[in-house]
Amino acid sequence: MKTVTLFFTSGVWCFSEVSSFANVAVLANQRIESLHPSLATHGFKHFPKKVLGRRLTRLEMVFTAPDSLVEQVSTQDFIDKILDDCFLTRAKQPIMVQFNPSSRYIWKRWKGTVFSDTWKSCAQHMVLTAILFLTSKLYPESVKFYFSKFHILWAQLLSVTTFTLTFFVNQAYKVFRTCISTCRIVQGRLNDVIMSLAGSARRHDDPNNDSSQFTPQSKNIILVVSRYIRLFNILYYASLTRSHRPLLTPLGMRRMVSRGLITQKEHDLLKESNIPATQRHNIVLMWILRVAIEGRQAGHLNFPYRATISKIQGIRAKSASMESLLRGRMPFAYAHIVQVLVDTILWTYPIMALSEGMNLSFHLTLVGSTVLTASYQGLFNLAKQFLDPFHNENFWNGEDALVVETLIAETNAGSMRWTDSLNEMPISYQSLKTGMLEEQILPATGFSKEDADAKDEMRRIRRREEKEKELQVVAAAAANNVFNEEQMIVRQYIEEEVAKELEEVQEEFETTKNILNAPPASEFVPGVDDKNSTEPFEFGDEIKEEKIEKFIDKMEEEFEETKGIIEEKSSKIS
Repeated sequence: MKTVTLFFTSGVWCFSEVSSFANVAVLANQRIESLHPSLATHGFKHFPKKVLGRRLTRLEMVFTAPDSLVEQVSTQDFIDKILDDCFLTRAKQPIMVQFNPSSRYIWKRWKGTVFSDTWKSCAQHMVLTAILFLTSKLYPESVKFYFSKFHILWAQLLSVTTFTLTFFVNQAYKVFRTCISTCRIVQGRLNDVIMSLAGSARRHDDPNNDSSQFTPQSKNIILVVSRYIRLFNILYYASLTRSHRPLLTPLGMRRMVSRGLITQKEHDLLKESNIPATQRHNIVLMWILRVAIEGRQAGHLNFPYRATISKIQGIRAKSASMESLLRGRMPFAYAHIVQVLVDTILWTYPIMALSEGMNLSFHLTLVGSTVLTASYQGLFNLAKQFLDPFHNENFWNGEDALVVETLIAETNAGSMRWTDSLNEMPISYQSLKTGMLEEQILPATGFSKEDADAKDEMRRIRRREEKEKELQVVAAAAANNVFNEEQMIVRQYIEEEVAKELEEVQEEFETTKNILNAPPASEFVPGVDDKNSTEPFEFGDEIKEEKIEKFIDKMEEEFEETKGIIEEKSSKIS
C-alpha cells in the first residue's frame, strides 16, 4: 500500500492506503467535485480518463479540458507564463496565420494545411484499399455477386454528401467569422469607452509652452479605468478559453494580486461575490460604469452620458453573445449526420472502385482513395476547426486558431493609447478661448515644393551654424591645454558628432524600412515600436511588393550616399 499526493489549484490532498492508481483518480474526481462544482460541470470531473481505462468515443465540446492542462494548471510557473502574456502591449504574432496568396507559396507549405491534417487518415484508407483489392483478387466471384452495380448507389450517396458537407463548412465558417467579429466589437467598445473618458477629462493649461495637460485627479481616474478595462478583457477571455482558464482558479487570482493586476481588496470582492467564477468579468464591467459615473459627478469627467453608458451596455451584450455562440455553435445531430456521410463515402470508395462496372486498376484506386480522403475528410476537419476558434478542444493541433494573447495585447495597448495621445495638447484652453490660433492655421493647399526645399535648406544652415558654434566653444575650452591635448579634445568631439549623425541617419533608414514592411492594418510597427521586447513580432513569411522594394532600394542608395558624405567631411575636418 502506498500514499499518493495529488496537487491541484486549491491545495494539496493526500490519499493513503489506496490499492491502485485508478482508485486515486476516482477519489480525486470526487474531491474536485465537492470543492469546486464549477470545475466539475466544465469537464474536470472526467479527470483523468486514460487512468480510468476509458477511451474518448465522442467529440468533447468547448468546455472539456485536456488532462495535460489539468496537470499544468496547478503550477505557479504556468500561471506566471499566462500573466506575462497578459501584460503585453505589443502582440508577438497576428491574430491568425498570415500567408502569401500565390499558388507557389501555398503549395510549398505543410504546417496548417489539409495534407498535414489528413495524412494519417489517407494512410488508413490506403491500407484498406490494398486489403480490399487483395480480397477481390482472391474471391472475384463473391465480390462480383455482392457488390454488382454498387457504384451507382455510391454515386448517389456522393452527391448527397457533397452538398451536405459544403453547406456544413459554410455554416461553420459563419460561426468562425462571427467569433472574430464579436471579439473585435468588444475590443472596439472598450476603446470607445476609454477614448470618451480621456477626451472629456478635466485639463489645465501649461503657461510655459502654451499647451494643456490632464489634472492629477482626472489622470488618476483615467488610469484606474484603463486598468479595469485590461482586467475585464483578461477575465473575459479566461472565461471563454481553456488556455487562460487557470487565471480564474484560487491560485490564479492570488497570483494576479502578487503580479499587480488587481488589488487585494478587489480580489476579496471578486472572490466573495455570488457571481460564478466564469462571470467575474461582469463585476469589473460594473466597476468601470460606477467609476465613470462618479468621476462625472465629482467634476473630473464630462463625457456624453447617454452615449458612453450605451457603449458599456454594448460591451455587456456582445460579451454575452460570445458565450452563447460557443455553447450553441452547431446542433450535434447535424455534425453527426455529416460525419456518417463522410465516413461512409470514404470507407466504401474502394468497394465502389473494384465493383463490376468500374474495375479500376489498383494504382488508380489507391490514388483516388487518397485524393478523396484529403478532400472530404479535410473539409470536414476544417469545419470542426471553425467551430473551435480558440482551440479549446484537443481533437486538432490548433495551428491556425485565434491567438488570444494577441487580442489581449491589442486591448491593453488600446486602454493606454487614448490617454497617452492626450497627455499634452498642442493648443491650450486659453488659446481656444481667445481664438489666438494663428500658428495652428496652415494653408489648405500646403506649401509649394520650392518653399519646402527653401525651408529645409534654412534648417540645415541653422543646424550647421549651431554645430560650428559648439565646435568653437570646444576649441576655446581646449586652448588652455597643451597643444596635443587640444587636438585630442577637438578630434574626440568631432568623432562623437560624426558618430551621432551617422546613428541618426542609420536609425531613420531602418525606421523607414520597417514602416514600409509592416503588415497591413497592424497595431504597431514591428522593429520600431517593439524594440524593447525580448520576443520580436512574428507575422509569418515576409511578403514583398514591387513598388515598396523599389522605394527601399532607393532609400538605401540615398543612405549610403549620405553616409559617404558624412565620413568624407569627418576626414577633412580631422
